This record gives sequence, structure tokens and C-alpha cells, in this order.
Amino acid sequence: MADTKDVAVAAKALLLLIRVGCLREQALTSWISRTDFDLAVAESATAAYLRLADQQIPLSPRRPARDTYEACRAALAAAPGRKGVVGFLDSTLPLVAELAEEFGLPSCSPETLRNLTNKTWARARLAESAVPGPRFRTFEAAVAGPVERRAAVAGLTYPLILKPDDSSAGRGVVRAADQGELDSAWQEAARFTRTGRLLAEEELVGEEISVETVTVQGRTAVLACTEKLTTRGTSFVELGQAVPARIGADLEALVRDVAVRALKAVGFDHGIAHTEMILTAEGPRIVEVNPRPAGDCIADLIRLTRGVDLYGIAADLALGLDVDLDTLGLPAFTGGAAIRFLTAAPGVVRRVDGVAEAGRSLDPARERLVLLTRPGDVVETVDSNLHRLGYVVTVGADTATAVERADRIAALVHVVTSPPAPDEEPARRLPSAECWT
Repeated sequence: MADTKDVAVAAKALLLLIRVGCLREQALTSWISRTDFDLAVAESATAAYLRLADQQIPLSPRRPARDTYEACRAALAAAPGRKGVVGFLDSTLPLVAELAEEFGLPSCSPETLRNLTNKTWARARLAESAVPGPRFRTFEAAVAGPVERRAAVAGLTYPLILKPDDSSAGRGVVRAADQGELDSAWQEAARFTRTGRLLAEEELVGEEISVETVTVQGRTAVLACTEKLTTRGTSFVELGQAVPARIGADLEALVRDVAVRALKAVGFDHGIAHTEMILTAEGPRIVEVNPRPAGDCIADLIRLTRGVDLYGIAADLALGLDVDLDTLGLPAFTGGAAIRFLTAAPGVVRRVDGVAEAGRSLDPARERLVLLTRPGDVVETVDSNLHRLGYVVTVGADTATAVERADRIAALVHVVTSPPAPDEEPARRLPSAECWT
């Protein structure tokens, strides 16, 4: 007869995370502290945090998606008890959807998860439900010449935002101020599409904000509105976030309503979502709906200000455990929290100054400085979120105080670069491809 303890261990739940991605490592801190499930992580074999998982599924950078699927499928098939699957990156959501469907796991509709990775599909659903957004048009990226390209966007008003309909992290999102910039913007956006399709949207002018939500059986609770600091040149890169957003009660109520309507319009009925919008003079307008937790440590900012563990909720939802939406709205914000990102001039990183001084300014229990680059790396023009070089997370009595601290402490850190020497072969690694502290 099998030992009772052995049976209990064998039947322990398994949570499978497909790719951690950068700036979400705190999910692992949340999950490895729990004793009600084991954690399996499918991630690059070079990721230092892979060792934290109970079950490791090392991936090579060039591993085909089907191989990743088969490795994850085998891990789930071998788990005898309760199981769940989670993905944080847009690129992994189709895999999550397929695995959830095959094993009958708790999830948003697999069709919705797959479709929401396509910005064109999402734009159409939002428009059908009269959720406010920009005027837009989609077309093939392979449209050949200037005349044909101008015809493709005819009727839309410049400035235009061109983007791949299947990319993320700000890759390939380019602004064309007028017809003279259309060709170069088109070519840049086309570099990042796998489907071969582009989306052109009339530019929305105003402050950018996001809404972090939890949805269970079609009911949605709003956890936070997040204010953003974003570049507004030819590309759009997020250089900071802060919660709670300083927008006033009336506007916040409207923002929450638009976010909930957007989720219903795209059929998102289960899980955590990150909905981005612009606060225009005519009111909030949807940028996009992301069917997964926010990046940029926004979940950490919520935990620091409300005591709500968004990653813990993500695990519960994936495993089919109860999540009480009514209680999620009860904890009030106890202060503000902010993140600010580090950048530098293009070149080769020679050294990083000011780290010790910045460290002395931080509360080690609640704040942190993380570097995403090291001497020898190549720093390129910051045209996507993947090119940022590090970040500072701070807290304060309110949002303004937290933002002021983040700006001041981040300014103490200087990533010093210079052009490469004629015979130098520096490392061409995206700064955010590997986190280190």
C-alpha cells in the first residue's frame, strides 16, 4: 500500500509558466513561497532564475515553437493532480491557449487569447462594440511603392501610427508625421511583422494610462490605473510607470468603465488583463487590450501600494482556485509607487557609475535598483522597450513623492558609453534579454 505522504506529494498541483520574460521575475518570488503547488518553468537555458523552478524546461533561443509546445505538453501530461498554465508574453499566449484547450485547463477562451495577439482583430471587435479608439486601417506590409502606400492610408488624418499587427514591447511602432515620413515609417514597421500585415491608426494625443484588471466568469474588478511616462517622437518607449494614477475620481470612473467595456467587446472572460489607453481631449481612447499581466513591474507597484499579489491571483486563476473579486476592491492604496528606466547614448558600455550612491538612497525592504546591461554591451537607439538599460523602483507617501524619488535616484546612475574601437567586437545582446543585479 502506498504511503499516504507519497500519494499527497504525487498529487501536488503543478503550475507551468511558459517564459518569464524580463521585469516579471517577482512572479517567481511569489510562487516559490507557496506550498500548494510545484512550479515548472519553460525558459531560456541561460536564465539564472530557471534554477528556482521545481521543474525546469530549458529552451534554446532558436527552439521552434512546436518543440516548446511538445516539451510543455509533456510536463502537463505527466502531472497527475490539479494543473494550470500561464504565459506573460504575447508570443507565448497562443501556446497557452492551445495547452489550456487540450487539457481542459482554466483559461480565457482559447480563441480570444489567440485572436488578441492580432491587433487588427482587436481593433475590429472594439469598433463593432463602439468602444472608443482611433480611426484605423489594415493592409499588407508588402505594398510596394510610395503611391500605393499613400493610397492605402487615404482618408486617415496625419500624424499616423504604423505598427505590425502581431508585435509587442513597442517593436515596430513608428510615427509618420506626414506623407513625407510615410515610406520610412512603413519600412521600419514592416521589419517586425510575421503575418505580413500592418495597422495604421490616427495618432491619439494625450497622457497614456493603463488599467490593470482581474476577470472571473465575465465579471471584472479593477485593481489599479497606472500612469505612464512615454517617449513621443518617431517611436514609443515606456520610460516610467506609477500607481495610483493621478487623474481624479470622475476621470478614473470613466477610464474604468471604458476598460471593462473593452474586455467585454473582445470576449475576455477569465484572467488578468492590461488595457492601455490615451486620455484625449474627447475622453479615454483604447490603444490595446493585453490578455495577460502588465510588464514593467506594474504588478510589483500594485503589491507595494495595495498589498495585493497580482501574481498570486494569476496562479489561482490558472489552477482553478477561487478568487473573490469583491474582496479585491477593498484594500485602499496606502501610498504611491513608481518605476523609472535607465537609458544612455548609443555606443559600447564602458562602465556604470553611481550605483553605490543610488543604492544608499533606497529602502532595501521595499525599493530596488536593477541593471539590465553591463560593460561590453552595445547600446543602440532606444526604439523599443527591450532597449532600456535598467530601472529603479521606489515608494512614497503618495504617487508624486514616489515619482520624485524614482526620478532623482535614477538620475544618480550613469551608463557611460563610447563608440567601438576599430578592432573591437562588443557583445550584441539586447539589454533586457538577461536580467542581473
